[in-house]
Amino acid sequence: MGRIETIHDYIKKLPQGTAVSAQDIANHLHIDRANASSDLNTLVKQELLKKEGSRPVLFSLPVHQQKSYVDAFSQKNPSLKNSLEQAKAAVLYPPQRMHILLSGQTGVGKSMFAELIYKFSQEQDRIAAAAKLVTFNCADYASNPQLILGQLFGVLEGAYTGAVTSRRGLIEEADGGILFLDEVHRLSPEAQEMLFTFIDKKVFHALGETTFGRTADVQLICATTEEISSSLLQTFTRRIPMKIHLPALEERGLNERLNLITDFFNEEAHNLNRDIKVSMNSLRSLLSYDCLSNIGQLKTDVQLLCAQSYARSLSSKQDALTITSYDLPESIKEGLYSTEKRSDLWKLTASYSTRFVDFQKDKENQLPFSENEAHDIYQLIDHKITDMEKIGLNAKATKEVVDMTIQDFFQSLSAHAAASNESVVNLVGNEIFSTAKRFLTAAATHTDSYSDSILSGLAIHLHNLLPRIKNGQRIINPKLEEIKTQQHVYYQIAEKNRTIIENDLAIELPEDEIGFLTLFLVPQIIDEEAEKVKVLIVAHGEATASSMADLVNELLGNRAVIAFNMPLTCKPRSILAEIEAYLKQIQNNNILLLSDMGSLTNFADELKKSTSKQLKCVDLVSTLHVLEASRKAQLGYALDEIVTDIKRITHMEDFSQIGQTVASKKKSFVLTACTTGSGSARLLKELLNKQLNLYDEYIEIRSLQITDEAMLEEAVKDIRQQGDILCYVSTFKITALHCPYFNVSQAFNTGTLERIQQLIDFDYTSSLAIQNVAPMIQSLDGTILLENVKNWINAVEYQLILEITPEIKIGLMCHLASVIDSLKRDDKLLIDHEITLETEKEQLLYNELRSLEMIYGITFSQENFEHILAYVFKQKFAL
Repeated sequence: MGRIETIHDYIKKLPQGTAVSAQDIANHLHIDRANASSDLNTLVKQELLKKEGSRPVLFSLPVHQQKSYVDAFSQKNPSLKNSLEQAKAAVLYPPQRMHILLSGQTGVGKSMFAELIYKFSQEQDRIAAAAKLVTFNCADYASNPQLILGQLFGVLEGAYTGAVTSRRGLIEEADGGILFLDEVHRLSPEAQEMLFTFIDKKVFHALGETTFGRTADVQLICATTEEISSSLLQTFTRRIPMKIHLPALEERGLNERLNLITDFFNEEAHNLNRDIKVSMNSLRSLLSYDCLSNIGQLKTDVQLLCAQSYARSLSSKQDALTITSYDLPESIKEGLYSTEKRSDLWKLTASYSTRFVDFQKDKENQLPFSENEAHDIYQLIDHKITDMEKIGLNAKATKEVVDMTIQDFFQSLSAHAAASNESVVNLVGNEIFSTAKRFLTAAATHTDSYSDSILSGLAIHLHNLLPRIKNGQRIINPKLEEIKTQQHVYYQIAEKNRTIIENDLAIELPEDEIGFLTLFLVPQIIDEEAEKVKVLIVAHGEATASSMADLVNELLGNRAVIAFNMPLTCKPRSILAEIEAYLKQIQNNNILLLSDMGSLTNFADELKKSTSKQLKCVDLVSTLHVLEASRKAQLGYALDEIVTDIKRITHMEDFSQIGQTVASKKKSFVLTACTTGSGSARLLKELLNKQLNLYDEYIEIRSLQITDEAMLEEAVKDIRQQGDILCYVSTFKITALHCPYFNVSQAFNTGTLERIQQLIDFDYTSSLAIQNVAPMIQSLDGTILLENVKNWINAVEYQLILEITPEIKIGLMCHLASVIDSLKRDDKLLIDHEITLETEKEQLLYNELRSLEMIYGITFSQENFEHILAYVFKQKFAL
């Protein structure tokens, strides 16, 4: 939470009608008075505060802002923002409140959400302060429908044997308030039907009565873990129009999970009246372990860790509780080794340099890295201008600072990992997310591709833009004229596609906003991406190049290949100028130009001089050449390597010959490399030699030195000519290598050594399998086919960030080779077909599989695909 949000949150928690001065804020929150005054005035401009009086000026919430608890919760749980907006609408619905049906997995917080609705209803005076929130779990009486009816509607004396006195039901007890029916799907059809009359007319009768003589004003909040359409009567669900789905913990993002963990530890510190010290590795484990029962389990696990530490502290007589990774159960500790979340996890926690995080018993702790990144460019500009005015900076200097702020904002979109699609959709809604995607997709047909980070950023930007435009707030872009001049191509693309946003969101975009949209289209590529090879196609014809690019981009699921069509009437100089202008717009340093005529290869020398790019031009262009070049470029292959590989391809049948270079190799290699010199690398080599089975030197461990980058690249190139590099252990990633990487500290970890041994086992066992299985292949050269399939499996494992056991990979290699051989033998040529894809990972695997179809001119069936899924993900069939 940023400073301005902290101030706003503090004021919202004050008693209704309380007004404070800038000095009050400075004293309570321990911040500079000038900063407090600046932020308070910004909140007034945003109509989030009002001010009155003078000497001192007092700030307070507007009347409509009295909703402190729910707003604070919403800020910490942005994925629930849409759900909360739905709940607010139900509470405020005139003339009476609207009933709500909550759905979601066990443990997602449906009970907590009902409490939020209850507090919001009180804050908005929709129910009295003394009104009750009554909770009833329908599962407790599921085996006795009559008892459920008695609990809900009350019992008349003598209604059944044992009913010796009359008693009120929960509906009467909740009169004027809220009745929360948990596990509502356990209600019998009879009980659901009895609720019909109450929902429709607010009347009911107790068990034993025959007339509907009782009334109550109750809002129902029903909750279910089941599919609504299959577990409840349609006549019941029709009467509850507001249906709200709560996302699972996995869909809520690491930032939000961190906020939850912070709150849980804060709560335990206050309850136990002890400071709690949690190691960073413990925190990382809690952030990434598989928490199958959602938030409920996460909270319970935190409580258990605190309870165990409390028990230890009593025996050791220590005041503070300490939790380290040694105290974690294995199920939580495994989270630290999660490959799927590792990158995002370390980015989130990288700024925290100490070993332990302190949760103090007497204050509400906010971790430095728990602050969500600023996504509102308008708010950033407002803050900067206010800050600069406060210190008396002149207009020119202020503009320079604001320009830098805008530049940093857009560069940060690519420098940080994207939030998951689910978490962004939960925050902004499907409509805005779809609009952002449609805008970027339309723009990408004219220019470069966009990343998931840019999509997330644009969706959140539009989410912030919408209320600003609808409230008539002015949008100012200080860099507009500079953007129009320096990014003319991208500005025109944004202008051309502005109608997508205007039509979808029913707004009119001002010119300044077009400038901001332009910056989302300008490539903001991080260094690692900038080093990847960019593939361009230049071909004669109205749509020859674009047709190939579109097909390859579709096959690989991206828009990485850029096409330049060259109609016969187009002069070479014109197309050269167009390519030159494009290259000056992108940050990629390595460019591969595929052309359909030798004369166009002269472009390379001229473009090198005018753009200072490393550029190679190859006069070979077909769909297969483009496909292989794009695949290897995205995997991080060097420019020279890609050129060498695609020159081996003359037509489809010859593609398989690539495997011959691999088939004749004598060894495979594991590399060790250190920046501190060759001595450290040799020590690593000796360690691995002792710990690993190298199959009588079939695998060789080579040590390298990273102090000279040019020498390192030469050494890597020389080793590649001798055989495969299976993986490397190094102090940091080497851009010239595109195989599994382990850092030096991991080399001493048992799990890492097991993973390296798996890579070695597969390489050695696959060589034996190739010798035995190759003679059985009938329609193709068996050795070359199996080598190609083996390399494909390694690429898939690396690309999809998987860890497949050697046994599974050997099975998949033999299975795939057999299927390809069978399809070729039966002459099953490439045809139009459709495969059912259920998850994003299945889509990624299918994109990779399409490359094998193109290489061998075959078509995998749905059944083939499902069997391959079974090997890769172990999810469709038992193996």
